Amino acid sequence: MEAANKIIFQGIKKRLGESKRRWTEELPWVLWAYKTTPRSSIGETPFRLEYGTDALVPFVVGFKSYRTKVYNMEDNNFGLRENVDFLEKEREASHQKNKKYLLQTAQYHDSGIKKRSFGVREREFAASMPTRQGKLQPNWEGPYKVVEVIRKKTYKLEALAGEAIKNPWYASCL
Repeated sequence: MEAANKIIFQGIKKRLGESKRRWTEELPWVLWAYKTTPRSSIGETPFRLEYGTDALVPFVVGFKSYRTKVYNMEDNNFGLRENVDFLEKEREASHQKNKKYLLQTAQYHDSGIKKRSFGVREREFAASMPTRQGKLQPNWEGPYKVVEVIRKKTYKLEALAGEAIKNPWYASCL
C-alpha cells in the first residue's frame, strides 16, 4: 500500500508543478492513470482485475474509433457478464504471477548478500549502528567483539573496551 501511495503522490507532484492547492482536482486523473497502467509484477492493470475488462481512455471516447462505432449496449452488457465469470481465474493467475515475481525479486536481492556467521570472541568488526544524524557523519560504529551467540546469526556484542552493547545484532547488519 505504501508503494501505491508513493506512486500516486509522485503523480500528483508532477501534475501540479508550483500550484500545490489544486491537488484535489488532479487526484482523479492520477488515480485513473494508476489504475489503467499495467503492473510488471502481475502483467495486468488494476482496472482489469477489478472490472474484468480493459479501460477505454476518456480521450478515445470522444473520437470515432472502430471500438466506439461498433459499440452495442446489449452486446457490451453480455460481454461484461461473461468477463465476470472468468474474472476470478484472471485474478488467481495474476496472484500466482505476483508470487513468482516476489520470489524472483527476493532471490535477486539475496544473491548480493554475503552469508556471515561468527563464533564467540572470534572476530572484531564494524557494525552498522546508527550514529549521529547527518550526511557527512559516519554511518557505522565499531569495532566490536562477539560475546555470545544467542541463536543462529544473532549475536550479543561488546566494544573492545569491554562495554556491553544493549541490543542483540543480526549477522546481516554487521
